[in-house]
Amino acid sequence: MLDHGDVRCGDCGHFTDEGCEEAAEALALEGWPRAAVCPEDSADASRCPEFTPGEGCLLAMAEECSGREARDRVAAVRSFMYS
Repeated sequence: MLDHGDVRCGDCGHFTDEGCEEAAEALALEGWPRAAVCPEDSADASRCPEFTPGEGCLLAMAEECSGREARDRVAAVRSFMYS
């Protein structure tokens, strides 16, 4: 299984209120042919084999990355100015 970090089922592009068909299919391949997967929005999805970041999750990750890059640039400029 893949480790996707700190994500919820609601962050997945496959998540719907009716359930997660992709997770049910993955369970069927593991020997659980009649399993229905209806997770809560807040359920941990970090080890879900079918997790695909949804639009909101991708946006949040991009914002986090740009914030980290900005902090790194500020630190580099400060280091240059004080060296």
